[in-house]
Amino acid sequence: MSNYYGGSEVLFSYAQASSASVPTASAVTMCNGWPAITVPAGYFQRLGDQTSAAKLLLEGTLTATATVPTFAFGLAITQANPAAFSASNLLHAISATVTPTAGTAYQFWADWDIALRTLGAPGASSTLVTQGRIRCPNGFGTAPNELTFPQSNGAKTFATFDPQQVAYLWPYITLGAATAGNTVTADMCKLYGEN
Repeated sequence: MSNYYGGSEVLFSYAQASSASVPTASAVTMCNGWPAITVPAGYFQRLGDQTSAAKLLLEGTLTATATVPTFAFGLAITQANPAAFSASNLLHAISATVTPTAGTAYQFWADWDIALRTLGAPGASSTLVTQGRIRCPNGFGTAPNELTFPQSNGAKTFATFDPQQVAYLWPYITLGAATAGNTVTADMCKLYGEN
């Protein structure tokens, strides 16, 4: 690797198991008990052939009960301080759900690519674009055992981003019904700044 353009760096890294998130019919964070996944203020600033971009990787386990509701996954963003979970501002959400095979501690991997699409006037007027997927080979049924974000309509845009403010990323999950016993535990996370 030549490091010609400065290369990538780890903006956030955490490897302690989260407290188990108990999904409900409303969105709950998959990173229960973790420090907020933070994008530094001023990170998303460049357009062109070296557009500001980041990659979020999340790994963990999910448990589905014998009575399995539908699971849905997403990625939200907040810019208010102090950091607090909210799924009001979506960077990404799937447009379809999955009913996992009942079982315990299925390994899953989620990844999102986030990039600056437009740099607006100062304030919350810039646009981020996001694509991603979540894979769970033992829990999501038939191959390829993954869901894309979103399922069918291409990349998701978020058009009220303020690049001068710190941002917090929130991987989250919802259930089609609040059946007891379903859990998600995040085991590690890395946020890479790619240029």
